[in-house]
Amino acid sequence: MLNIEKIKELSDLTVLYVEDDTETREELVSVLQNWFKHFYAAQDGQEGLELYHQHHPDIVISDIQMPKMNGLSMSADIKHSNPHQEIVILSAYNDVEYLFRALELGIKHYITKPISIERLLDKLLEIKQQMILQATVKYKSRLLEQYKLLVDEKAIVAKIDLDGKISYTNSQFSLISGYSEEELIGQHYTFTCPTDGQETTLQELKNSLLTNKKWQGILKKTSKSGTQFIVDTTVVAIIDSHNQLEEYVALMVDMTEVYERFQRLSLNLQQDLKSQQHYLKQYERAIELGTSLCILDTDGKIVSTNQNFSSTLNCKTEDLIGLSFSSLVQDCKDFKERILGTVQKQGFSSRVIRIAAKPGCERTLSTVIVGIHNEAGGLHSMMSLSQDISDSIKLNNDIIETQKELIYVMGEVVENRSEETGLHIKRVAQISGLLAEKYGLSYDHAQMIKVASPMHDIGKIGIPDGILHKPGKLSKDEFRKMQSHTDLGYSMLNKMDRPLIKMAATIAHEHHEYYNGKGYPLGLKGNQIAIEARIVGLVDVFDALGSERSYKQAWTDEQIIEYLTSRKGTQFDPELVDLFLQNIEQIITIRNQLLDNSPSCLN
Repeated sequence: MLNIEKIKELSDLTVLYVEDDTETREELVSVLQNWFKHFYAAQDGQEGLELYHQHHPDIVISDIQMPKMNGLSMSADIKHSNPHQEIVILSAYNDVEYLFRALELGIKHYITKPISIERLLDKLLEIKQQMILQATVKYKSRLLEQYKLLVDEKAIVAKIDLDGKISYTNSQFSLISGYSEEELIGQHYTFTCPTDGQETTLQELKNSLLTNKKWQGILKKTSKSGTQFIVDTTVVAIIDSHNQLEEYVALMVDMTEVYERFQRLSLNLQQDLKSQQHYLKQYERAIELGTSLCILDTDGKIVSTNQNFSSTLNCKTEDLIGLSFSSLVQDCKDFKERILGTVQKQGFSSRVIRIAAKPGCERTLSTVIVGIHNEAGGLHSMMSLSQDISDSIKLNNDIIETQKELIYVMGEVVENRSEETGLHIKRVAQISGLLAEKYGLSYDHAQMIKVASPMHDIGKIGIPDGILHKPGKLSKDEFRKMQSHTDLGYSMLNKMDRPLIKMAATIAHEHHEYYNGKGYPLGLKGNQIAIEARIVGLVDVFDALGSERSYKQAWTDEQIIEYLTSRKGTQFDPELVDLFLQNIEQIITIRNQLLDNSPSCLN
């Protein structure tokens, strides 16, 4: 049912609609034109391209097969001039060969005919939300770049690789040291540090980085001309997404003038301290404006927050005081023991967390929690510094969901052409995901198999109908042609450099391999066959045997179990067969919920 209030969100969009069928075009124009700021319609790709360059619409909706210029040729010209243009392709099931071309053009949105107005409006609302997210991410990226320029302008920055060699310096480093960037890159990080008198300091720096991943202190350095300069230095270890050490970053502030004043016991000492306090306030103000800040006591209870933190959680600061920080974290039940315990032991901890103080107000934060110690070295409190990355995470998830939707659409195209229902691929997907988890694969790995499995027979679009739909037994030549669908599927999918599609390519290529090496197309044996293909191959046979086809009746469960057992170790991985049979009741329940004639499929 159409949500009128929701659809009003489209009122600021300009849309171009290209369709050669007059009746379809006029009907859709009459329904949609009042929902948008501007709505233009064209009867072929050539006219559509002219209107596009005149009006620069936010979204283009186009049929594929049209006279003069088809929808994909028009889309290719549009993408050439504007690679980020949002395009929705309207396709029929027999347009599958065009969908691969659309994917190569970077088109992410597809709707199958006949067109549902409700589904089309939902798709346009989805695109509108993605456009908003992209604009937000672009703005934040530009803001971060400006912050980087500010740091490069005012501070000395260097990156150090795991061998202790300098891999990057900014212009300020060259300006103060007198060395060019080329002279600095590749040198050991102590290159500009005289060892006389600061051997202990350099050893402390090394030890602290190895144990605590962070060091802060004063270093003496020597310029190319031999003059000495003093820098207040902070060195931190950079950890990648797999919790592996990637590199070190050093941020240095030139303290030479201040240091010399202190050395001379200048009468201006008080003024120097006042100047430092001024800059400290400026630093505090910069943190206040750019970071969500939260102070915790040693038990992890919130002592204070800044405005950014409370606003992020849609709360007032006073409502958060006294709450356990751990109680706000949504995705880590042992947060207090594991994360706060790490802070108490090594001084800091960083991770991405999902956090919420109210229902429906969940946000994703990139968070560093740093221990604040007293003069005796004991833990006094903890400071949480966070950046809200919710919009970036949502945009990435939307892109992944679009890939999943495309895989299911193309899987259904193949099943429809094979005169099988789309429920076959759904059963194969659900049971494959379950079997992958029972085998011990990670949740994420099992989900990828579940999503990629519908493409296992994509190569059948290249098999002639006379062979694909033949009710009787295939001849040797026909069977050889049918076997080629594995190579066809692999060649279609392997061109795309995306992990999910790469996995789908492997499954399409290897799901007819036999565990004893007598399958096709490569004759792979045992663990040479990808685990994803071994799982889907077993599940595909199970569902096919239990389904009625034009050339056979559906087998009983007893017959199927007997067949799987007899083929254990020859056609199928014996460990997978054992796991399959151990969980047969749960598997049959999944199958029965998705039967072709079940009430759920009729709705």
